[in-house]
Parts: sequence; structure tokens; C-alpha cells
Amino acid sequence: MGAITENGELAKQVLDEYYQGFQKRNPTLCVFSAHPHMDEATPHLHIDFVPFTTGSKRGLDTRVSLKQALAALGFKGGTRGMTEWNHWVQAEKEALAEVMLNHGIERE
Repeated sequence: MGAITENGELAKQVLDEYYQGFQKRNPTLCVFSAHPHMDEATPHLHIDFVPFTTGSKRGLDTRVSLKQALAALGFKGGTRGMTEWNHWVQAEKEALAEVMLNHGIERE
């Protein structure tokens, strides 16, 4: 789906729809910037966020913590290769694949 092809507009719609659901799926990841890149060979999206957790028993109530933010979303680490991050990335890939299917695009 090159950015300058007919499918470029479709890619933009898919990325926008994926982004619109990002904050709802990930309430413990505070998005502060999101930029679609449609000027490169492959359209893609950069989402910048701050992971946080609340209810800390020591120190500040709200803290920056990727591990705890992902755990609050239900992602648990397992083996060294399957961390909270890896589980979350896989879930986000599946969310994107679902949006793609809604637009008639099958995942390769």
C-alpha cells in the first residue's frame, strides 16, 4: 500500500481508524503525539505515549511505569521472550489486523 498509490487513501483511513481506538484500548498509555507518515514508501503511524500507573502505595500516587501500565491492561510477562511488552505489541497488531479486515484487507 504505497502512499502514492490508489491504496494510499485506504491506508490513511485504516491508520486513522486504528489510532481512534488506541486510547480507548490503552487507557494507561497517555498519548501526547501521533503522526501519520504518508510521505514515505510505506504509510505508517508514530504514536508517542507516556505509560503510567496509579494507586502506588509508596511515594507518588501516579508514576511512570511501562510494566505496571501494561499489567493494568491485563498483559502479564511470562518467559524472557514473552514480556508484557511483547504481549501488548501482539494485541495491537491484532487490533490493526481487525481494522484492516473491516476495510477488506487481509493480513499477510
